Amino acid sequence: MNNTWKDGWILFKRDLRLDRLYLIWNVIFMIYTAIAISMFASPSSRARWLINPIGDFMMLVMIPFTGFYFSKRSFNYIKDDSYTRMLHYYRTLPIPAITVMRGRVIQLLSALFFNGVLFYPVFYLITGLSDGPIKHIGELLAFALTWTGYGLFINGIYIYLELLNRGQKYFWISIVGMASMSILTFLIYGLGGNILVFTLEQSGKYTLLSPLMWGSLIIGGVSLAVWCKITLIKLGKRDLI
Repeated sequence: MNNTWKDGWILFKRDLRLDRLYLIWNVIFMIYTAIAISMFASPSSRARWLINPIGDFMMLVMIPFTGFYFSKRSFNYIKDDSYTRMLHYYRTLPIPAITVMRGRVIQLLSALFFNGVLFYPVFYLITGLSDGPIKHIGELLAFALTWTGYGLFINGIYIYLELLNRGQKYFWISIVGMASMSILTFLIYGLGGNILVFTLEQSGKYTLLSPLMWGSLIIGGVSLAVWCKITLIKLGKRDLI
């Protein structure tokens, strides 16, 4: 069983080595995204943060992308159905489905860390959160980990879609998901709520003891495990031809 984690790590390093030049685009994209989202945040005269609902939408849509590395495969998944081709190649070697799954989980966790180190500090600096509801590094960590839990939750679904569907179907389901996020965002805003404001306030109030942060991480982790289990069961039976 431990060997599957070791083999998964080998798969991850192989993919990273083949697409290492794409890491440059990864860095640029994360920094750009952090700056773009921060443009929707500004302090009010009462020193409370007013955040445009578009900021909520962008966080809900873009945070899951912190679980990805840019790669040739991710750019070409619609045109070339690159994820299906990858699975077919691994099956012919043969590499067990559980090794492929664990390699993908390793990729997800490392990407969340790498991209998070880029995204959240830039967001922190550009928005001037040190003068707003987040004034200490512990509060920034709580904010980052809260959204990381959400990233785990959504990426479990993405892994399921990525490994069990053709590229075009994966694309259109993702579009429907984004549309659903926009409806959810404006529904919450219409009811007087704001997700980003709420996470900022909870992080600033409780720091690393934030119930929201721990709840997000636990729910995200459990959801990821469940989706990976379901994906693994179906992956061995998937027709790749």
